[in-house]
Amino acid sequence: MRYFGVNISVDGTTVTGGVLNGVSTKTNAQKADARNEKGQATDTWYYSTEKNVSLTGVMDAPSLTAEAGSTIVFRGSTFGVNSTSVDENNQAPTGFSIEASRTDNATIHPLSSNTVSSGGSAGT
Repeated sequence: MRYFGVNISVDGTTVTGGVLNGVSTKTNAQKADARNEKGQATDTWYYSTEKNVSLTGVMDAPSLTAEAGSTIVFRGSTFGVNSTSVDENNQAPTGFSIEASRTDNATIHPLSSNTVSSGGSAGT
């Protein structure tokens, strides 16, 4: 059987400002190799995974809610937004893309939470 269009559930996705019409998912594993005295790998350990999602679509509002450094929820999981782009021209609808990722079950701290407290002093 062949599938056409977006076939996965996008329930719980928190991207607004656009109509989602393309999804690409990817999983990467990090690994470490143990090597012998000749430099040959003798053992390989996989120890962490990163999930990446690429969302594309057309705009239905003046802007997207997702920005680089923010978070989105996609299919029930929170992802950190690595980049966004909006492409405009006079011969097609305005399109968007969002690249986001998450590593293992790490807590994602968006850019807005990385502010310096106002009680400290910076330097002398």
